[in-house]
Amino acid sequence: MGSERWFCNAFGGTGKILRTIAAAALIVALSVVTSRAGDILSQPADSLTVTNSVTRLLPQAAPPPGGEKSWLNGLHISGYGSQTFGVWQNPPALRQYTLSRNNLAVARSLLQIDENYRLNESNTFFMREWFVYEPPYQFDSANIPLWESAQAVPFAPTTGVPGKSLIPRSYGSFMNEFYNNYQVRDAWWENKTGPLTTYIGNQIVVWGQSVAFRVGDVINPADTCWAFGFANLEQSREAQWMLHPILTLPDWGQATSNFLELVVLPGFQPRWWPEQTKDPVNGKPTILTAGRTEPCQPAAHHGPSARFDVAYPMNSIFPYDAPLGPPPYDGGGAIKHNNPQFHTLIAQPLAHAFWVCKQYAGLIQPGFNPAPKRLQNTVPCRLSLSKNQGDYSVIGDTTLVNFGLIHVPGMQPRNWNEGVRFHTLYGATEWTALYFYTPTHGGVTGQVIWEHPFTNLFRVDYPTINEVGVTMDRPLPAPASIAEHFPAIFRGEALYTNHDQFNDASPLAATAIRFSDTMKYMLAIDLDQAYAPWLTSTGNLTANLEWEQETILDNSKDTSSTAFNNHYNKNNVNVLGSITTSWWWGDFSPNFTMIFNPKGRTMAIFPSITLNPPWTKQYFMRLQAIEVLGGDIGAFQTTGLFKGQSYLLAQFQYNFNLM
Repeated sequence: MGSERWFCNAFGGTGKILRTIAAAALIVALSVVTSRAGDILSQPADSLTVTNSVTRLLPQAAPPPGGEKSWLNGLHISGYGSQTFGVWQNPPALRQYTLSRNNLAVARSLLQIDENYRLNESNTFFMREWFVYEPPYQFDSANIPLWESAQAVPFAPTTGVPGKSLIPRSYGSFMNEFYNNYQVRDAWWENKTGPLTTYIGNQIVVWGQSVAFRVGDVINPADTCWAFGFANLEQSREAQWMLHPILTLPDWGQATSNFLELVVLPGFQPRWWPEQTKDPVNGKPTILTAGRTEPCQPAAHHGPSARFDVAYPMNSIFPYDAPLGPPPYDGGGAIKHNNPQFHTLIAQPLAHAFWVCKQYAGLIQPGFNPAPKRLQNTVPCRLSLSKNQGDYSVIGDTTLVNFGLIHVPGMQPRNWNEGVRFHTLYGATEWTALYFYTPTHGGVTGQVIWEHPFTNLFRVDYPTINEVGVTMDRPLPAPASIAEHFPAIFRGEALYTNHDQFNDASPLAATAIRFSDTMKYMLAIDLDQAYAPWLTSTGNLTANLEWEQETILDNSKDTSSTAFNNHYNKNNVNVLGSITTSWWWGDFSPNFTMIFNPKGRTMAIFPSITLNPPWTKQYFMRLQAIEVLGGDIGAFQTTGLFKGQSYLLAQFQYNFNLM
């Protein structure tokens, strides 16, 4: 048993949940948080986006005094090599994910090479390559027998043959190469013509203010394969091909530093990554459009889970699911399905079929069917239909649930992503206003839809949303005697999303889908490079405090989530605190970052220390712990989803300049 538990999970298919999960996963990257308030164009030192100053991140060599200039004078090549090792703190705590008891969590080798070529004052080219290797992990290898073995469903109308494998080939071989990455990540051309600066190519554009949460950061999809624990926010963003002009506008009275920014992302977003693009379980789109989607939602695979998956509830919650027997139930890892002690928990929206379809009479645990008595297991459903798109997984043709392939909007202009942002400095306050139209739901699949009620045909796609937002930041007013020692900055941003998707747990909801507008906002105070002689005489003190809240405006008791058997909170709050300092002129740089969510009193804690040798800053070592604590493993809107995945890691990095 247990395969049904993840039929709804194989796509990860939860729009708002997975955006929350992605945001939570990205937070763990904050091993060293630096305040960027007061300059919304700044990014972490490792980053290079098209809104950054190229000369700041990639310093140009001074031209020779006189004589002819070589065409190579404008070329600068730099980069870094890093090695990350991580071990699980308590491997037995991962038993719902994997049969492995191996301590190794990650062993990642990453080589990044940047080429910056300044042709003249008006034209600059940039390209970044990644070369990443990760070895086969025992965490995944131990689950290969489960990927190869039967996931047979005893009550399925067309596949009820015990021992029959529903997966045409082993998925384990894909996992051994899944995290390797050999690609040109960014590649763009910058042209300056009068007041117009235009960027064309594969780019990362950041409009948000938050150092941890994705509020106004709406343009680039997030790669959650990379997000957990050993990648920063910049590494998690997926570069997008786009046209990106920025027009400088004249000052209007007290409104200065005005500019208008436009992004146009065509449907042509190629990504060559066979282990992900040709994934036989997730049924990813073609190579030409694969870049429009998040590669992992929220992990590489479910049932059994690959590394860094989220936890799935193991308790039945009325009236959101359909428990097939008494507890205990399988978790989302589904590695206990051969143990008769564990029973299956049917999640949303597949639970609707088990509530009403005549063929499933008697399977649900008594007292857990919320449908009206007249509808409970009385409808003669058609459960053997097929989309004829291939028996590519346990959710393809001839199976209990037929999703078909994920539908990614085509490359026609009407399916392009488009956005505009206006920036101004009014007095001491920096303001931006933005609008973003995305027919790909930000790269995250929407909720699972019962495409044809009373059949076995379901669908998951990328719904269209419109997003409108504002950001602002300004120095906090304070007496000069205080501001001199404690330069504090206030930051804020808000994002309104129109007509987002949620699952509807009402038994009378034919498609199992409902819609609601949402509002997300973030408020923050930063202490930027404060003079703190009581703490350190050779360094400064930097601190960040962020409050992030997401509100579902049309929430109801039936607003639920795919796969998590739970109710959405109308208001979900996360609070982030971070403090960083240094001693011996930056040779020792400790950081403490924590995020707290009231649901289950969940806390994710990330203490770290960066060690630099006193004779150079060219290489360093970072030691970090990742602790996920909480009392509610099913709190799907919190970082409690990662409970059990605490681990220790060490990172070694060498920075180089070739020319």
